[in-house]
Order: sequence, then structure tokens, then C-alpha cells
Amino acid sequence: MFAQLYIIYIFFLVSAVVGIPVVNLQDQIFSIDGSAVPTRPKCTDPNNAKYKSSTCATRKSVRVSCESFSQPGTPVDTNFSCGDGDSCVNITPNDAFCVDDSSAQVWDNKNENEVVCSAPVSLVPPHVSFQLVAGITTYSTTGDPIRVAELQAKYDDNNSNIYTDYKYQENNYTFPIKQEDFSKKLSFCFYPGSNEEVQAVGSLAYVLM
Repeated sequence: MFAQLYIIYIFFLVSAVVGIPVVNLQDQIFSIDGSAVPTRPKCTDPNNAKYKSSTCATRKSVRVSCESFSQPGTPVDTNFSCGDGDSCVNITPNDAFCVDDSSAQVWDNKNENEVVCSAPVSLVPPHVSFQLVAGITTYSTTGDPIRVAELQAKYDDNNSNIYTDYKYQENNYTFPIKQEDFSKKLSFCFYPGSNEEVQAVGSLAYVLM
């Protein structure tokens, strides 16, 4: 179980990290290098302004659970829309973000019933105060979450030593990166279980514990 999130560092899923954008979970968004940063869903009702959790409702929207600061215990769900060119990714079991597609891994199965993977990404060790986490969410062509037969995290140490973690019959998979995997490369994968077209979005994050 993750501790309460305060700051998340989302970094670009490319072979080299160009810059580390910063998202402050008190709704202040800024970036170290001016690059696009993911958008954290907000509680827009002033009567229920305390953020509790969020999950991807569709590829373009986030379902946000909020409650009153003065009368907690009765959460209210609202929808938060992602911007143009953004996709929703579940990044922890209780948090989703709108991530720029150019800053995430986005791929599909091209109507083939076989395991398909993103490009491999390097796992950069976080600062001692942070946990490195990852998330993948799968969608139908209409943008609705769709369950697949398997979601996979495939690790490769560049010496042909490959192992894979699995999650079955789900539309999202969030997981912490273990310290022993920092020297490896990670590919997000899924096995659709049918020939229906499935689109996937994956992302990484540094989470302040």
C-alpha cells in the first residue's frame, strides 16, 4: 500500500530522460525544464474539495472521488476531462493522471491475438525519498476501458535474462519497481485474448512516500 501521495515526478518514456517534470499534488503544476507535464485530476466542487482517489473512466476522462474537508466520510464522484493529446493512465491503485501521449508509451495489437509490447524503457533509480512506480491501462477503440487476458511487465537485463510479472483479466496494472530491477529495461505488454483491437497506454512515475 502506498503512503499518501504529495509529489509525483513523471518522466518521459524514452531511452534517455531529457527532463523531469514535477507535479505538485496540491494542484500546482510546474516543470523543471518547461516540458509538458501530466495533469492531476482536480476536485472541482468547492463543497467537496478534498481529493481521495481517482481512476480512469475512459481514455479521455478520470473519475475523481472527493469529499468535504469539514464533513469527511461521504465521498462524491465527479468526472475530470483530459486535454487534447492526453490519455488517462492508472499510475497507482488509487491514482490516475492525464498524460501527454508523447510522454507515454502508446501502442495497440493491430487486431492480432498475440502478446504485444511497448518499446523498452530504462529504469532510472529514484532519490532515496521516492518510489518508482509504473502503470498500464488498456482501452477499446471507443476509448472505454477494456479487460484483456493478460497485462505484463517484462524486464530485460540486456543479457537475455528476461522475466515477466503478470496480471490477469483486468484493464489496468499498477506496480512498484523493485530495487533489483533498476539496472534492467522494462516493456509494458498485454495479451488481448481475442482479435478485437486494443489500445494501451503506459507510464512511469517517481512517488514521494
